[in-house]
Amino acid sequence: MTDDTKTNSSALHRREVFYVGGQYVPDAKGNRTLQGQMYVERLIPEVDQSLRKPLPIVFIHGATRSGMDWITKPDGQPGWTSYFLSQGFECYLVDQPYRGRSPWYPGNGTMVAYTAESIQAVFTACQTFGTWPQAKQHTQWPGPGTIGDPVFDQFYRSALQILNDTVAQERASQAACAALLDRIGRPAVLVGHSAGGSVPWLTADARPGLVQMIVALEPVGPPFSKMGIMPGPGAQYGVTTAPITYDPPVTDPATDFAKVEVKAPGPDLTSCTLQAEEPPPRQLVNLRDVRVLVVTAPASYHVQYDWGTVQYLRQAGVKNLEYMRLDEKGIHGNGHMMMMEKNSDEIAAEIVRWINGATG
Repeated sequence: MTDDTKTNSSALHRREVFYVGGQYVPDAKGNRTLQGQMYVERLIPEVDQSLRKPLPIVFIHGATRSGMDWITKPDGQPGWTSYFLSQGFECYLVDQPYRGRSPWYPGNGTMVAYTAESIQAVFTACQTFGTWPQAKQHTQWPGPGTIGDPVFDQFYRSALQILNDTVAQERASQAACAALLDRIGRPAVLVGHSAGGSVPWLTADARPGLVQMIVALEPVGPPFSKMGIMPGPGAQYGVTTAPITYDPPVTDPATDFAKVEVKAPGPDLTSCTLQAEEPPPRQLVNLRDVRVLVVTAPASYHVQYDWGTVQYLRQAGVKNLEYMRLDEKGIHGNGHMMMMEKNSDEIAAEIVRWINGATG
């Protein structure tokens, strides 16, 4: 590991906590509760002003997770916020609506949870239980990743319930993250992971002038479909389940898209459904000026189809897009929870290099 990938484990910062978004909802008697609000931590690096980066970073966690994913890893080591703070970035960590410290009310919908066995197979011990070809390459989780191991148990303790209505969850997260950008008041970088990877697209759609870059860590996919632990509807709007702006507009996602199945570009990959080239693909008009980085780990189940997400975004008008396969950067052995694994700072360093290069 080179010097520029070392974590400053004592990265000094100031901390502010607040809530954004939400709306008052009346009950049958006319009494109101505030619903859909989002908990936010703002971490401001205590570094020399000359080292402060101009763009703040908003970290958006995945399904059943919370903002703590970015603070301390399950093995007790500093998480990505320590690294990004040491590099001069102001960081915003969110608990998406209905999750963690962001309230949920019974009327918001049904909650579901992931079992420990499913977490082992897909995230932490895929080298033992994974069923996709690349799973055996997983070596970077700290420990065996199985029930009873202290690191796994610590990770699973932090798992939360998730709303079993993807459209409602995405809509609420979009509104709350848009409110957060309004409060920040200047362009930002959005980092979204997994099920939280659809939120940056939706937030940029709502606030295109306030999203300068998106780092999508194995985002929701493949296009028009879904893979992962929980059953449910796929990304009916291509890369989101909730509506997102297209030109021409989409009124019925089931019938408006002209779709075609595209063969996998290499071995051990899966075919993906993309937009057909005729008629011309619908365009994600509010994302055309956003710089995008899609990151895929070599041992994750996402490596099979993230290529399709990248190709879909490009054909939908997202031209300033780079696809970072970690193995092509000499980083090997990572799974879907790459930001929690032993070599996570090496991955963070590559992302910082990309951000710095895109702003330079």
